[in-house]
Amino acid sequence: MRRLPALLACLALLLGVLLLPGHLTSHIALNPDFTHFESAHVHPLVLMPGGSKLLAVNTSDNRLSVFTFVGGLPSRSVDIPVGLEPVSVAALNDSTVWVVNQLSDNVSVVDLKTSHVRATLPVGDEPADVVFAGTPLRAYVSVAQEDVVKVYDPVSLALTNTIAIPGRAPRALATNSGRTTVYVAVLNGGNRTSVLSFGEAFDSLPSPNPPMSITLPPAPHVALIVQQQGNDWRDESGKLWNSKIKYTALDTDLAEISTASNSVTRVLGELGSSVLGLAVNPLTDAVAATSLDARNLTRFENNLRGHTVDTRVAYVAPAGAAVVANLNPHINYSVTPGPASEADSAIGTPSGVTWSADGARAYVTSLASNRLGVLAGGPTPVVLARVPVVAGPTGVAVDAVRGRIYVLGRNRAQLQTLAASSLTSLAITTLGFDPTPNEIVNGRRFFYGGFTSGHGDQSCASCHLFGDLDQLAWDLGNPQGAHLPPPPGFIGLEGFHPMKGPMMTQSLRGVPNTGRLHWRADRTNLAAFNVAFVDLMGRAAPLPDSQMTAFSDFVNNLVYPPNPHQFIDRSFADAPSGQPSAQRGRQSYFFAALDGGQPCNVCHAATNFAPGTNGAIFPDDVLLEDQDMKVPQLRNLYTKSGFNDAPGAQNKRGFGFTHDGAFDDLVDFLRLPVFTFPGGDPQRRDVEAFLMAFDTGMAPAVGVQVTFRGPNNLDPVAIARLDTLRRVSDDSLHVDLIAKGRVAGAPRGWLYLGGDQWMPDVTGQAQIGSAALRALGGTGSEVTITAVPRGSGTRMGIDRDRDGFLDGDERLAHSDPANPTSIPGSVSVPRGDRGFALHSIGPNPFRAATEIRFSLGRASRVECGVFDLFGRRVATLASGETLEAGARLLQWSGRDTDGRPVASGVYYVKLVTDGGHWTRPLVKLR
Repeated sequence: MRRLPALLACLALLLGVLLLPGHLTSHIALNPDFTHFESAHVHPLVLMPGGSKLLAVNTSDNRLSVFTFVGGLPSRSVDIPVGLEPVSVAALNDSTVWVVNQLSDNVSVVDLKTSHVRATLPVGDEPADVVFAGTPLRAYVSVAQEDVVKVYDPVSLALTNTIAIPGRAPRALATNSGRTTVYVAVLNGGNRTSVLSFGEAFDSLPSPNPPMSITLPPAPHVALIVQQQGNDWRDESGKLWNSKIKYTALDTDLAEISTASNSVTRVLGELGSSVLGLAVNPLTDAVAATSLDARNLTRFENNLRGHTVDTRVAYVAPAGAAVVANLNPHINYSVTPGPASEADSAIGTPSGVTWSADGARAYVTSLASNRLGVLAGGPTPVVLARVPVVAGPTGVAVDAVRGRIYVLGRNRAQLQTLAASSLTSLAITTLGFDPTPNEIVNGRRFFYGGFTSGHGDQSCASCHLFGDLDQLAWDLGNPQGAHLPPPPGFIGLEGFHPMKGPMMTQSLRGVPNTGRLHWRADRTNLAAFNVAFVDLMGRAAPLPDSQMTAFSDFVNNLVYPPNPHQFIDRSFADAPSGQPSAQRGRQSYFFAALDGGQPCNVCHAATNFAPGTNGAIFPDDVLLEDQDMKVPQLRNLYTKSGFNDAPGAQNKRGFGFTHDGAFDDLVDFLRLPVFTFPGGDPQRRDVEAFLMAFDTGMAPAVGVQVTFRGPNNLDPVAIARLDTLRRVSDDSLHVDLIAKGRVAGAPRGWLYLGGDQWMPDVTGQAQIGSAALRALGGTGSEVTITAVPRGSGTRMGIDRDRDGFLDGDERLAHSDPANPTSIPGSVSVPRGDRGFALHSIGPNPFRAATEIRFSLGRASRVECGVFDLFGRRVATLASGETLEAGARLLQWSGRDTDGRPVASGVYYVKLVTDGGHWTRPLVKLR
């Protein structure tokens, strides 16, 4: 094709710009190849010990992004495939890092010298973080769903210890400067609240405030939330309930592990009901822990309006007490909604924290307000500044040598560089390709955004943590509310009284195909929740329809992770008679007449992996309740264990099962007289085992990995695991299989086609069988096979950017497999020395930042500048410095030489090296 004259080319480019969507890296809406897990970042950003590289997890693309530094700014040099949903990264040394993959339930051990995963370490369900500590040095990995921290030898990868944490969902980790103590933040530590069943509370509830409207019928008998205060159990009015509760709530928010004994030596409570961020002051060894503290002891929506949680930070001195501070002392919660100035300075959902090298400052990321909170170093936390940063900040790292602060923005997969001295933005670059659909990207801000509340610090995520739940009950009744009639088509029901009593927070995962919403089915759909932004969140007005649609798009695509209690072929564990058997329980669930002469499956529909509800609403008397209730879904029952109401029990959590959390286990629930179990408690325990293994709608093989390293290529255990994954893919069509490896030093990918045939990512190369694929594995060329959600195999395995060109073909053609606008044929390689090439500029068009990718055949001087249409130099990206041979990347933040944002329009990038020179057009959008 002949080249267009420059002006005509620019006009054509501008015309194309007008047709492009706002989120350039995800231009296909609600792609069937993307699954929305929304795994929460823990420590997603780390500077290498020597300071030569900055590492970030690109969660949506299942990669580790490696940044080097050019001109004092991070420049992405390579993206390394890891496991599914990476949430944390930690450096063992300057050449080896560990990446924690929450969905794959493992750790990827990455060799930075080869830019490749050299080992895969299975650790347990939903790992969250890793730190290195102790003598000899050990890796400590938090495993959230198992309530443990596991200890590994970082050389042999052998498990050396398993440390039980007396709290639910241990998550963020940190270690002191001497590496003698490991600190563990507990996500669902709670706040010592629990519940009295409606039978225990009955007519002894405190009088409602405000009084109940005289127009309402008598309120139903409901449960009551109480809190352990010292040794006493009290309700919100201060009434004593010790006679009803004989157990203890532990409230473990922070645990300390001695690396000498590998045991928990101290626990701290009252830091917050959900601890999110954790970091240790490098000078004083004081711990900073950021959290949300739920106000669920307070009854009624009107009393919680605009103030459901407090946003906190705690400083904990070594062996000292915690100093807890509210991060929003400027907010006046008695006036809701508050002024705009109040919301503009708010900090909410404090997702991450780190310290300056001298310990004088702590930096807290505010997911709700897109701010970086700057705090005094202590001993009392005081907020000194609130700095605007990239959307969805979840991680922060400090670079003392360069005087930089780096902030990771989850919403659009961005990395921002701030000047540490002035806190001004110097650059914004991408983490790499982001496959997240536009609808999810746009909807995310309405889910996490504090602007959806009356003071700027609250959001739906305050209770529905990262789209899931806080493991607490709330009484969001309204004494002055209206009594609503039953929904159309439902007969024999009493309707919905506004004094509904405590209800457990429900997960927002898996909402589609579950019928009407809420425990009582008193909401038709997600749009019906818009009133909550006013009545509960404290906004002055509901969200506009377009914003509510965006919110719904985000929520409706959330899915559950696999159930860890199933086998990877989606079968269930069996056991001898007398021991709980999920397989026998499944038979009883589907075929035994256990409830009114019918199997459980009639109402809790589970055929073909359905969510466990037929959407029906049952009259109160059928359920032995005082309110009509919907048949609930059953997909996340396994996450609700850990409550025991027996006298003397010590509880990690204060709530259990059913709508109000009053049942401590499912066997007790199944003992209700509405059920008939001919086999007695053994049959009940079988059904309980099945319910705890209930299918989540996501195949249990998803995320499973096996790495062939050479020495284990003939290992029968590894081969059996691969054979099982192939069988699952061949027979059930529940998963796709992909493989990632290195051949002749180059990254490669394969997609499993079935019938033991793998398609490579280079056109024309022959398909290979599993034995041949395994044989490619060796030291430095390990092959990792991954089971991925059905429909996503092509993108994850062989066409990363969805542009229709295979990744290997793009590398051979010097186009960018991570940029859908860079394809073979769109990148011309002028004459020049072998190995010198300008590969791509992208995104192009761009708004915040763009990247220039090129390669050098040998060490070379590099000059790179940006010019306007009149030939005037706008910015200098490289000014003659010598760079080493290999793939290189420069980044332009859309600012001129004086640091001012340039106007939108057409520019040219000119790259000059010892092996050639190139000029390319570039479009800056507003």
